Amino acid sequence: MPLSFYSFVRKSCVILCLLIAHNLFCQQNFQLPNSLSKSKIKFQLVNNLVVLPVIVNGVELSFILDTGVGSTIIFSLENRDSLKLKNATKIFLRGLGEDEPIEAVKSVHNQVKIGDAISRNHTIYLVYDQSINFSPRMGFPIHGIIGYDFFKDFAVEMNYARERITIKPPGGFRVKKCRKCFTTSLKFLDGKRPFMDIKHFTSKGVVNLNMLIDSGSGSGLWLFENEALGIEVPQQSFRDFLGRGFSGDIYGSNAKISSLKIGPFELKNVTTSFPDSIYLTEISVKERQGSIGGAVLKRFNVTYDYQKGRITFKKNKYFKKPFSYNKSGLTIQHNGRILSKQPEFSKVAQSGFNIVKSNDGKVKSINAIEDILVQYAFQPKYEIVEIRQNSPGDKAGLFKGDVIIGVNGRNSINYSLSEINDLFYQEEGKKIKLTVDRNGVIMTFTFFLEKVL
Repeated sequence: MPLSFYSFVRKSCVILCLLIAHNLFCQQNFQLPNSLSKSKIKFQLVNNLVVLPVIVNGVELSFILDTGVGSTIIFSLENRDSLKLKNATKIFLRGLGEDEPIEAVKSVHNQVKIGDAISRNHTIYLVYDQSINFSPRMGFPIHGIIGYDFFKDFAVEMNYARERITIKPPGGFRVKKCRKCFTTSLKFLDGKRPFMDIKHFTSKGVVNLNMLIDSGSGSGLWLFENEALGIEVPQQSFRDFLGRGFSGDIYGSNAKISSLKIGPFELKNVTTSFPDSIYLTEISVKERQGSIGGAVLKRFNVTYDYQKGRITFKKNKYFKKPFSYNKSGLTIQHNGRILSKQPEFSKVAQSGFNIVKSNDGKVKSINAIEDILVQYAFQPKYEIVEIRQNSPGDKAGLFKGDVIIGVNGRNSINYSLSEINDLFYQEEGKKIKLTVDRNGVIMTFTFFLEKVL
């Protein structure tokens, strides 16, 4: 699910940087304590995204580490009223999608801590629009995103295999020769976000593509159609919901491209999304041909060194793993919690016999009696929010708005959202049985995963 196609309004920030660049960067920089030459930070790899703890003004939040954004953004503060942001002014943000620009607040002079690194005068953008909330699609709270503000101050190694980030001063990771490694140059075409060239095999032959490196997108690749370069949607593709950006839902086509090369490393049958052209009018770099997302990046341990202008890829255990996609046609989100009866945990609270006698004292009947203590519990509300037309889920009769209460004969309380989604990425022919609550009516549907690409 692409989460990072945000094209921020940056004019005021760029002007400010030009006017007082030295002062601003000294104030906003992340720094390690003098006693440390490096720091290691654990993260969770969820839906190909890097999720890590970030402490803002003393309150711990969960952020996506996103190379595709230039600013620090908070967009979900449920039950986090204790967080205080300082010196706020109103602004507007725009991204991919069809909706109008959204209102946000710019806050300065905040303290942000990631691992041992601290920024003591940090600028944060707070989005109040509740529709801009990626937590339901992730299955657990995601409060914000951070990118350039963190990467610019360190050499950052993202070890996807061990789910660990290591940060050192710029130049702290020496470039070594190794058969599994490739180092190339980074370009910053809009000042803050990293771009690089990759090779793609098209109908025009092998072409070099200028791609945004977007660790905040869970997809493999996003490509923008370009007739001159031979970038076109493959014949074998399907229409789909591609994700949600700051300006609304994004639709287009999903497909697989036969090959892409990052230096000497060739990846085959790469899942690729082609957003409809209507969503591309706000792209800030016109010479950009697309984005490299987390499904590609996680196949390497990636070291970014913004100040040295370079990036290193080292193959890891995920490199040979086949690219997959959702074969059910269903998009599920975690939409709060519901109170549900748990019959498997119910028990007999009291039992006995009731003897019924006639008027003359003779026993007419003996009835067994039991008092059943029924247990209720809050469980995640997994709701179907998108269904691809003519997909297995669609043909089985599932509807948008159905709430999943059972998966393959087990109560849905036993599953996380990512575990349910993983079932949809299995091989073709796998049987899926979903029990749903449709406006109070319990229904069960069975379908088999179908390979489209």
